[in-house]
Amino acid sequence: MNLDTLCLVINGIACGLISLRLLAFRRGNNEHDYGTAIFAFCIIAASGTVAIRLALGVYDEVDPAEALLNVALCIGVFAVKGNIKQLVHFSGIKKSGVDHE
Repeated sequence: MNLDTLCLVINGIACGLISLRLLAFRRGNNEHDYGTAIFAFCIIAASGTVAIRLALGVYDEVDPAEALLNVALCIGVFAVKGNIKQLVHFSGIKKSGVDHE
């Protein structure tokens, strides 16, 4: 097994785990936040697509840095139990009090 194949396997597993963990997240009694939900959906769609394309053999080249980045994101997602809001700490869009004239 060479480095390219190892990166493909690691990247596929990491992306699959990211999308499955985010899909399995339950927010309980917490408020629904549309911005966080859209962000989580984008991550689920992107990582799930990569995992599916790797499983089908369509995705044939992975950079080792990409695999490392996806493994780090996977560890982070599992560390916060799928709560992407805790991982990123969204604070919303706030207007600054500075007037740019």
